[in-house]
Amino acid sequence: MPRLNFHAISEGQVKGIAKSLTDELAILIGCAREHFVLECVASTYVWDGQVVLGHPYVEVHCFDRGIEVFDRMVEIITRHLSHAGCPSVDVAFRLLERRFYYEDGAHL
Repeated sequence: MPRLNFHAISEGQVKGIAKSLTDELAILIGCAREHFVLECVASTYVWDGQVVLGHPYVEVHCFDRGIEVFDRMVEIITRHLSHAGCPSVDVAFRLLERRFYYEDGAHL
């Protein structure tokens, strides 16, 4: 169920890495690739009253897998985005609790 929200990263860049990124993350965390969601978030960034380019940022929503796995996920995400033309990117995790996660009306 990992969901990756890409901010200030173009749809083309995400499409270019989607398969290889998903394949590598799926192997790392032992999750079927069909459970991954990659979303390109369209936003307008404003600084001092001017529209500016945003800083590339990936928000990962997932269940807790431990810091070692998260560190490896960040390395994978950063490497793929670097190859796609994002020399700098921030990655943050939003942890989901299984007891508060429902699929089709039922707990996982």
